[in-house]
Amino acid sequence: MFWFFAALILLALLSITITHRGPVRIAGGVALAVLLAWGLYQRLNTRPDAQPMPPRGKSSSPALVTQPIPVAAIELSNLKLTGGAPFELRGNIANHSTDTRLTAFTLRTTRRDCYEGAIDPSGCVVTWDDQHWIRWSVPPGETREFVETIWAHTSVPRARGTIKDEFEVIAATGVANGG
Repeated sequence: MFWFFAALILLALLSITITHRGPVRIAGGVALAVLLAWGLYQRLNTRPDAQPMPPRGKSSSPALVTQPIPVAAIELSNLKLTGGAPFELRGNIANHSTDTRLTAFTLRTTRRDCYEGAIDPSGCVVTWDDQHWIRWSVPPGETREFVETIWAHTSVPRARGTIKDEFEVIAATGVANGG
């Protein structure tokens, strides 16, 4: 609603400054005065005891409010990353939390290329290190299989030797049981 009145004020200002006719200037001035008076009336007429609206994107229902889950309560197993642009990640995820349904987790993916002549003393060079937000629902105390498509945020060079992938859950969120 504010933008509509802001557009009217802009049009009134334009009509006042562009035209040289006295009646248009008077009508524009009256329109501006009326809009200003209406805005002041609306501003002063708001009730201080009125309930504020929740911020956009936030739920007013406590059952849907997300909360962090300790990373130690999330266990990944049998993970396999295949393909390229996009990659496919398959595996199992277990939620060891007792009262929170897992709804999403952030996974750090590190790909190492191990080959003869690598500069690093370990014999492996990190070719890809990225974080991915994965939305997957797992009830408390249960394990689920999952398949997720992952896009690399940077270019991933072709491997020269053996690929070793490492995965780490760095954050997890969920909703209270029953939500």
